[in-house]
Amino acid sequence: MLILLSILFGFFESNAENKDSLYHVNRSKYITDKTGELGISLFNRNPDNQITLSGLHATTYNPNDANTQGIRLQHKWLGIAFGYSPKSLQDKSRGTTQELDLHVFMYGKRNYFDAYYVGYTGFYIENYKRNANLNNNFSSFPLLPNMQVNSIGLNYFYVFNHKKYSFRSSYLMNEIQRRSAGSFILGISVNALGIINPVNELPQLMLQSLPEEMLARGEFYGGSILPGYAHTFILRKLFFTIAPSLGFVAQHQNFTKTNDKTRDRNTLAFRSVGRIALGYNSNRFYAALTGVNDTYNYQLAPKFQMQTQLSEARLIIGYRFKTKGITQKISTQMDKIIKP
Repeated sequence: MLILLSILFGFFESNAENKDSLYHVNRSKYITDKTGELGISLFNRNPDNQITLSGLHATTYNPNDANTQGIRLQHKWLGIAFGYSPKSLQDKSRGTTQELDLHVFMYGKRNYFDAYYVGYTGFYIENYKRNANLNNNFSSFPLLPNMQVNSIGLNYFYVFNHKKYSFRSSYLMNEIQRRSAGSFILGISVNALGIINPVNELPQLMLQSLPEEMLARGEFYGGSILPGYAHTFILRKLFFTIAPSLGFVAQHQNFTKTNDKTRDRNTLAFRSVGRIALGYNSNRFYAALTGVNDTYNYQLAPKFQMQTQLSEARLIIGYRFKTKGITQKISTQMDKIIKP
């Protein structure tokens, strides 16, 4: 499925560019294309995903995410990554989390698309020391091994100034931004979130909160529009990228609290996405530290809200190779699928 989507996406991008004969000439003054080379990089991914329920008190639930180490191969329109997150790296005091984290993303010159599915079973309360009742009853993190959260979404955004600005030079590293430049961006996305919160497993938590503030389970659906701006500052081969977006999400909420009251409502809320990157990008060697934070807000009652956060930091170190031998034959076959 990843390869199929990449082919369709690359075909769309190629047709769009060929309509403007001066496109590549103008773009080359700001950006060097390295998609024809084979980029091989090692990465370390450090996720930080959480849910915060705020009423009388703010309670933050975290999965026990371990770092993921892996290798990524990038050539022309296709990128493949393999990662491994050993359970031995999980902090035992934070319980055990079973997770499934799938991402498909395709970054073109102007069109950017990604899809994701994140599923967790097993959480702990990160800020229990701020809750007097929990702090008095627990000497380490309170665990909710049966708490489940599943999230799925599709994100798309368009780069307006694609003739001078490369977003993928900071994240895929298959281009080099030669001069400082920026662009307005416009994002559109849809997402769904499901949560099962067995708070009855922690009676100490229920004693500290009002019943109408305790979320037992819920399903949430949303569609977002996110205008933003991205800019990359260049100092020789060093770069710094910042790309904030802020917009609205139209939500449909269906949730049940511990007092067995169910609500079904439609509402509007704020959503923010922040991206940042700092690194070094030369003709062969490249390295970067990147970060992304995607925050959703859910107003469940006048004085009761939920906030979800999907974020990660990633360290990337890589090198670009000229295609020779078997890699050149593969590259030639790829050109027959999508003409450069």
